[in-house]
Amino acid sequence: MAIFRLNAKPPAPPGVGASCLRRTFPRHPCRACADACPVAAITLSAAGQTIDDASCLRCGNCLFPCPTDAPENLTPTLRNYQADRLVAPFSACITADELLMWHFQYAIRGVALESADHPVWVRVVAELNLTLRQLREPEWQIFPPTPRAVNPLRRHWLHIPEENVQSGRVSAGRRARRALLSSFSEYQFSLSLSLCMACGACARACPENALQITETALAWDPARCTGCNSCTAVCFSAAIRIEHQLQAATPQRYPFAVKTCRSCHHTFYTFSPEADRCHICQRHAFAMREAQPL
Repeated sequence: MAIFRLNAKPPAPPGVGASCLRRTFPRHPCRACADACPVAAITLSAAGQTIDDASCLRCGNCLFPCPTDAPENLTPTLRNYQADRLVAPFSACITADELLMWHFQYAIRGVALESADHPVWVRVVAELNLTLRQLREPEWQIFPPTPRAVNPLRRHWLHIPEENVQSGRVSAGRRARRALLSSFSEYQFSLSLSLCMACGACARACPENALQITETALAWDPARCTGCNSCTAVCFSAAIRIEHQLQAATPQRYPFAVKTCRSCHHTFYTFSPEADRCHICQRHAFAMREAQPL
């Protein structure tokens, strides 16, 4: 039996998949992953993002804010927990987004650590508690670490397991977060009816189907929205705004009417009951699109 496998395939380098918003929409302003990277290993461009394999820490921070699960070959950090708290070892990189997933997926309610030794964790727990307060969820506590009878280095070397300590990873990405927080909306959708032309581009661009156009209305489902801003990226009339605002999830519906333009005789959608000309004919002062008589 071979003890070593010299031809073991190296792990694939971290990358960004085709679902990246900057690849779908070259002018998209999304920079969620780059802002989350603690070592600036992610470079943004019109063609998308690239991750520097040599600089990347594999911390997984970029996974959690991404609205389309675009980062590839990365996984959330494997962490230890005991009962309702996270326990050592603690990584240097941690975000409130990850801790929020631990709160809902594993019912974790705190961390056991020395505050002076882990100031980053103390700050992130405080940030998490601000969100939990808005969600009316129990806040996290910082517990003193449990004394160990065996030196942790010797325990690791001897492979002595901690009593009742388990290991796990949380799901990452805004899609997984929305699935856990479906009763709350983290984003507020607003539509200017005076600017919107009901063209349907926003609904076609939405990767989550949070925006849908029916025969009678434009509908927005907050339980699906990940705040990717694809709708604002394609709205040429700047009628849509997406703002970060935590509140109860309330679907919105904007009814419109289907009419026939008196100038060009094309069918068009409008939010104004008085409109009798399509949006194109309204913009042409000299009736350039008017139907020619037979």
